[in-house]
Amino acid sequence: MGAKGMATAAGTAVLVYLVLSGRLCGDAGEDQVISSAVSAAVAKRRRRKEEARARREQRREARARRWPERAPAGWGEAAAVAARTVRYTYGETLGKWPLGEIAFGIKYYMRQQGNLQHEYAGSNSQLLEGPEVKEELISLLGYLKLCMHFSKKPYKVFMEFGGYDESDVLIKKSKARLMKPSFTVVRDRSAKCFFLFIRGAISVKDRLTAATGAEVPFHHVVAQDGHVSKLVLGHAHCGMVVAARWIAKQAIPCLNEAVEKFPDYGVKIIGHSMGAGIAAILTYIVRENERLSSSTCLAFGPAACMTWDLAESGKDFITTIVNRNDLVPSFGKVSAAKLRTEVMASSWVHDLREQIQQTRFLGFVNRSVSFIRSHVPFVSDPRSKVVDVDMLVPNSSEAEVKPSSNSEAVVKKRPALACWSCVADSAKHSTHDMTNHTGIDVKAEKTNSEAAQLVSISMEELDLEESDNDDDTDRGENEPALYETDEDQSTTELLETLTDNPHEPSSSSHCQEPRQLYPPGRIMHMVGLPSSEPNTSEQGDREEVVALYETPRHLYSKIRLARSMIREHYMPKYIRTMELLIDKLAEDIDSDQLGSL
Repeated sequence: MGAKGMATAAGTAVLVYLVLSGRLCGDAGEDQVISSAVSAAVAKRRRRKEEARARREQRREARARRWPERAPAGWGEAAAVAARTVRYTYGETLGKWPLGEIAFGIKYYMRQQGNLQHEYAGSNSQLLEGPEVKEELISLLGYLKLCMHFSKKPYKVFMEFGGYDESDVLIKKSKARLMKPSFTVVRDRSAKCFFLFIRGAISVKDRLTAATGAEVPFHHVVAQDGHVSKLVLGHAHCGMVVAARWIAKQAIPCLNEAVEKFPDYGVKIIGHSMGAGIAAILTYIVRENERLSSSTCLAFGPAACMTWDLAESGKDFITTIVNRNDLVPSFGKVSAAKLRTEVMASSWVHDLREQIQQTRFLGFVNRSVSFIRSHVPFVSDPRSKVVDVDMLVPNSSEAEVKPSSNSEAVVKKRPALACWSCVADSAKHSTHDMTNHTGIDVKAEKTNSEAAQLVSISMEELDLEESDNDDDTDRGENEPALYETDEDQSTTELLETLTDNPHEPSSSSHCQEPRQLYPPGRIMHMVGLPSSEPNTSEQGDREEVVALYETPRHLYSKIRLARSMIREHYMPKYIRTMELLIDKLAEDIDSDQLGSL
């Protein structure tokens, strides 16, 4: 039996082998098709895995680039958001603006620009006057005083000023945190209204909230008869959007209960500066609630916080009040970039050059800076690598370099180690001198031009080299340009230091083009205009007449510089201007009544 079983097994194995070997030999093409299909399936699966991995990385990077949509829940999130905000703010301010443009360029451009308040009283603006406007201003002044007491005074003083008691306080959040501003909700029995006051940027955390100025998507749903009638798409200020959502999460349930209990009461949201921007955005959110759809907003000096379509859609329920030269309603990334372009295009560098040469103190500072730069090469640009001048000048004889006497003087003046900006200065002068003389070695000229190309400084953007050549041409009528004094050279070096921009653009700005933001709603601007009456005294020449205009929104896409542009943003200045305006309107009404009699 054992032998028969062994033989059967051996025969079966041989038969299977023959069948399989015959199939393999006969169907080679089919096997190739199968193997290629398997390889394609494996490659397709590998590609799917790689694509899924790439999508996960993209989503992770997008989450990392995306600004927060809610207020930080703990100190860890708050620290991360604060660090990112500081980087963003630095990149958009000092990271883009050189020292010279901030210290001298803005001041010169402000003096050259003059007072531009008359632009707010142009043909596109509408003058507001009459008894109705006076009554509206009186009520606005009362709301502003309440807002100032809430923001600047202790809460008990605010309650005493408004005539509130403990039963009138619905919500009280006195301590501000990052993207969680201080606010309160009170019931005003005389006005039959629930007031929601939002404090502006007072503490460091408030200022960090205001500095989180990236644009994030924000949409407003307009409901009518319980149905969506319109959807307004746009973008808004990130920090203010997050703060508004945080307030809405706490205030909307409370306001719903209060309105249900007092159906004849309204809801008014009031704020100043950053608080005004948050109040405007919060009003959009609150009005999407059916019971709170009649809520209105008063924004005193709001920040530019939303795009055009959103701002225009709030004209019926948001009133913005701007005081004279207040900077905040027109300040944003796009308007700041426009201002920087205008400052760079102005001739502030030449004006500063004249001041340095004419002022004894500035001349002393200039010579001190030049002395320090001569002995400490890396002071002018801490990023610059220290390079030996001999590395940039070819090994030539003294006779070859001698025709460029100015370049020789610069080399003698500086040590062997010099910074890139000093090398650029010497290369610029040597190249200019060589073009004014004959018999110059071509190799030295090529080397000097290559040395000048190694340096990239913002002076080239300001066309300072061209202006220097013009100055040298004018000076050449009296004496050769190669005998330029050391004081002129040191002046040029100081200007190079002031106009040099050692910072790279912010990494947050390369993702997309920034959007122009505007103040929200209907804009009422209190404008100070020169008096039309003839004045004989010098003091009379400085008098202004305050008028109230409803201004178009496009005027706030440009920053208009003035000496009082920051001072006139504060609430006491707003109150003073409104009081002057109310008195003027009262005088106009009285004079009209006397004239009619």
